Amino acid sequence: MKVQWYRSATVGIFSQAGTSILCDPWITDGAFIGSWFHWPQLEGFEFEDLANRKWDAIYISHFHADHFDRKLVAAIARSNPDTRVLLPNYANKWLFRAVINCGFEPNRVIELQNNSKFSFKDFIITMFVADYCNPQICGAQIPCMTNPRKQTANDSLALFEADGYRVLNANDALAVQSAQKLWPLIGEVDLLLGHYGGAGPFPQCFVDIEDDEKIQKASELGWKFVDRLIETGRLLNARYVMPYAGQYVLGGKLSSLNPFRSVIPISEVVDRINSAQFSIPLTIHPFSEFNLKTANSLTPWVEPSKRDLNSYLDRIGQLSYPYEGPAEDWPNALNQIQSSLEKVREEFTAMVGLGILGSESSITISTEIASMSINFSKSESSITSNGPIFEKHTEISCDSRLLRRLIIRKSGYKGFTPYHFNQAEIGSHFTWRRSGPYPNETQLLNFMQCSV
Repeated sequence: MKVQWYRSATVGIFSQAGTSILCDPWITDGAFIGSWFHWPQLEGFEFEDLANRKWDAIYISHFHADHFDRKLVAAIARSNPDTRVLLPNYANKWLFRAVINCGFEPNRVIELQNNSKFSFKDFIITMFVADYCNPQICGAQIPCMTNPRKQTANDSLALFEADGYRVLNANDALAVQSAQKLWPLIGEVDLLLGHYGGAGPFPQCFVDIEDDEKIQKASELGWKFVDRLIETGRLLNARYVMPYAGQYVLGGKLSSLNPFRSVIPISEVVDRINSAQFSIPLTIHPFSEFNLKTANSLTPWVEPSKRDLNSYLDRIGQLSYPYEGPAEDWPNALNQIQSSLEKVREEFTAMVGLGILGSESSITISTEIASMSINFSKSESSITSNGPIFEKHTEISCDSRLLRRLIIRKSGYKGFTPYHFNQAEIGSHFTWRRSGPYPNETQLLNFMQCSV
């Protein structure tokens, strides 16, 4: 078996007989509403190369934009009529519908049951679904799912077995609480693939933290991600550990935030894994490969220079985001923001009905043209336009053009859109201010939508 790394969490896994599985495809720059770019930078051949290869299957772990490149998946659907898509059998069908919208007919999509072995050509694949993420672990402020009313799996891991080798693709699921329960079920692996960097907005998007403190907190959080990957490798007795899904940078007007992200340079991550003396770190050059049988890589990783990085950041820092067009009139802004917050109130009421008390805090949604607060007491909520009512207060600010796209949906709309609170948050498009602890109600902003 051999593994090729392309960018971020995008890898190809190949059996000795030639069966090919592309995992978590993302190669198009501008993910998460325009802000995420690849590092090392793309050379220009990558999209066509991956789109026109013969893939037997694509595994997509979850619907985040750095794991599900709709343009690339659509191109593969057109160029590879025999390619199958392997998905976890999630309770919600958001990812399934999104893949169908890319051009894959339903009979080309295989939904794998949790913790059940599936034979695909000469591979044995075991899919493990993972529950909602914990903001204290993954660094996100707005989790993908709402706990507990709509608690359901939203991430996954996949164990690939072929040629006598076992490769676990853990992608981002190391940040999911329930993943810790899976290691006894999975057992020993030859290679662990797992993320090592933070994708959330903390600390770079928190304007009430000084720059020096941001750098310190980013380093502390980044090393927590690295140490969690190392510890997982130890628990799985992994011979090799490949840190991935941390090589990204922010472009556009947010490029100035790059020094404050919780991402450790890969060369330092390798040193940390080596010093732990449990597993051998594996890093390879983009579009190179590692052969598990021979334990050889074609081209090893070489850390790009800071000069090259700074030059690249200067260039992509001039780019605009999709919502940054001309100024837009939004005459119904206050009414539509209030209407969308009513959906959040509905979710809060349902939470209270399950016996979960509110946090006695307020969240303000703010733009340059309108702002509104939603307040959560122990058992009730209210919406105010003249400011928050609780001392514990979180303010989330963004461009009005972005907020408009995040909250407005056509009546009956059930398609896939990148304009979602969780996607915007990961893209660092929000500015955060917070007085007091993290309020659990922040997760309810995923439902802040109104129909028109």
